[in-house]
Amino acid sequence: MSWQVSRLIKWLAVRLGFSGLVCLLVAAPAQAACEFFSEPQRFNTRTEGDVIVIGGQRQQPYRVMIIGDDEAILSAIRECVLDAFVTRTRFGTYIQVGSFASRQDAETIRRILQKEGYRPRVIYIR
Repeated sequence: MSWQVSRLIKWLAVRLGFSGLVCLLVAAPAQAACEFFSEPQRFNTRTEGDVIVIGGQRQQPYRVMIIGDDEAILSAIRECVLDAFVTRTRFGTYIQVGSFASRQDAETIRRILQKEGYRPRVIYIR
């Protein structure tokens, strides 16, 4: 499990009343108004030396996505997931919320988004 997701799980434990501390991935910008995380997260970006890799990554084949390219939904998601983006495939257009190495981590984010009224899906891309 990635350290990002383990920190998110700690946050969830706080929200459910199981713990007293939250460790967060990034500091929130002053203008952020994230409704479902304590602070905005990054699930699509990693660093390889001096290079920042953005988007889908082979090591993280489980993707949380929302079908379509609705600007209002993308804007709302970006308040909480700073590196969410719209992508197009032969199957259509969708908003990629995050990519993860394990299905369990992706399902955790899917459940959070679903609870907030979105219609996310977890897909596996080789």
